[in-house]
This record gives sequence, C-alpha cells and structure tokens, in this order.
Amino acid sequence: MAFTNDSRGFAFSCDDAKMSICVSTWNTRLAQIARVIGPILIMTGSLPDPEYISQTLGKRPRGIFIIANTDARKEASVLKTRFPDVRIALHDNNNAKVVLVSPDTVWVSSADFGKTTRIESAVGLHSSAVFKKIQESLFHKLWAEAIKIS
Repeated sequence: MAFTNDSRGFAFSCDDAKMSICVSTWNTRLAQIARVIGPILIMTGSLPDPEYISQTLGKRPRGIFIIANTDARKEASVLKTRFPDVRIALHDNNNAKVVLVSPDTVWVSSADFGKTTRIESAVGLHSSAVFKKIQESLFHKLWAEAIKIS
C-alpha cells in the first residue's frame, strides 16, 4: 500500500536517505553548516544544554531560525543573548524535532535540538521538494503563530 496526501501529511519518494541510530549528534549532523548559503530552520521541543547548542550555532551564527516550545524560554533567552542574529521564536504547542538545512537537507529526529544522553534516532534525507513542503506547511505556519524573542 502506498502513502497518499491527506490533511495529516504528504507522500513523497526519495533516492537519498540515511537512518542515524544512536551514534550521531546534532553537532555531527550539522558539522558543515558554515558552508550553507541559505537558511537553517530548526524546530524543537526543548533546547537541552545551551553550551552544547552554542558549539553548533557558533559555526555560523546567522541565517538560523529556531522554533522551540515555550517551556524552553530560559534556554532560548540564553542563546538569543549569545547569538543576536539567530532568530528564535517560542510556540506553546511545538514538539516537532525537525531541522531543515538549505537547499534540500531534512532531518527528522526523536531528539530535541541539543545534547542528549538518551538513545535517539533520526532520518536524514536530501529532497528539495520535501524541504519546501515542510518549510511551507509546518515551519512557516508555526513561525507565524510563535512569539519571537528579541
């Protein structure tokens, strides 16, 4: 049976995907972000360990947009102070764990954006169509509803 588009999601096919199991970290997955020209869009429930997150953001502290849950207000404020050019917003219902790296990389993870000690997994794929669809139907929608940190 094939997946279909409906009000809860969209079907897609992809020729280049990777399942990351228990070994990769956000810092490793985003090791090359200094070379990225377009935006990096991050959705996370929490922001565990701002020190660790700072290592990742410090590689390219511009063109990054983060939507975290409102429960992460304290950590979001710490990161905004350290990285004033990083755009951060809080949404009271967000628990998505998705990172979009322009122009076509999508990571969907069980782990929030930051450091974890739990066993986690993630799926990474290269697809400009999936990138654009998630950007439009999920990220932009929540960004418009979120409270921006200034």
